[in-house]
Amino acid sequence: MLEWVLMFIVLGFFVYTWVEPGEGAVDGKHVGKHGEKEVRRASRTARGKTRTYIYSTEETPVETFPFDPNTADSTQLLRLGLAPWQVRAIYRYRAKRGRYHTPEDFARLPGMTNEMWTRLSPMIRIAERFQYIDSEAVAASARERGRSRSSGNGEDRRPDSQHSASSGAVVGDVVPVAPRDTVLYPEKYKSLVQVDLNEADTNQLKKIPGIASYRARQIVRYRESLGGFVSVEQVMESCTLPDDVLDWFCLTHTHTRKVNINRASVQAMRRHPYISFYQARAIYEHRRDKGEFRSLGELLQLEEFVQKDIDRLQPYVEL
Repeated sequence: MLEWVLMFIVLGFFVYTWVEPGEGAVDGKHVGKHGEKEVRRASRTARGKTRTYIYSTEETPVETFPFDPNTADSTQLLRLGLAPWQVRAIYRYRAKRGRYHTPEDFARLPGMTNEMWTRLSPMIRIAERFQYIDSEAVAASARERGRSRSSGNGEDRRPDSQHSASSGAVVGDVVPVAPRDTVLYPEKYKSLVQVDLNEADTNQLKKIPGIASYRARQIVRYRESLGGFVSVEQVMESCTLPDDVLDWFCLTHTHTRKVNINRASVQAMRRHPYISFYQARAIYEHRRDKGEFRSLGELLQLEEFVQKDIDRLQPYVEL
């Protein structure tokens, strides 16, 4: 009997100490070391005594000072209150030769809030070498120099010319004009020209109004996967194009690259834009179970094909 009494006493002691809140508790709830940034006080009565707990976490000070986002290091950016992942985003942007040419460019930083932008925007200082050249100001300066020269005022403008040469804006009263890259930016056709859709390369396609580099690459890539165009309207399947672009195309020949459905593998057939994976698998299984196809019309025996599919496949398949 005594052993049972002692056992209950010990058990009650452990239950009591387990329920009793210890250090680091506020109102019976544990508060870790990364609690709120403000100081909080809590009181609890236990065993007739009042205990007061005070918790505080130091807040990292945020500084505000002039900086250039193109040259500021990680220490400066962290002192400005940016998060480490934002600093890494800035470094990745710089590594790809990205530059902040205006303060507004820095506003596109991921995670930028209104409070942060209001605090940092007046402090942004973009170095002159990162700023865009004011082409209108350069042209106006050139016109002013031309008027001064034509008026024959006879003033020695050599210092201005030297200054302009050192800044790279105007050299010898001549505004430097970079030659147009006709490979990247070819001149557009001024009047309607018929372009062979099966022969044109990307440079020729980019000369057509409404077609730039992306659309030209998509047209050529689709033509290669298709095996050649048999109608001008097929170009609309390559990408989104304006309707009036069809007036610029023509076809002088309709020779196409054909796929042998009795020999080609499933992977080879599915690469064609007009044959899906399920259709290619159905063709392969039909060949395996019933032998080779003797006519294209036998594809209608497969539930994956309808007459419309066979009509548009006819120029591109052979037996």
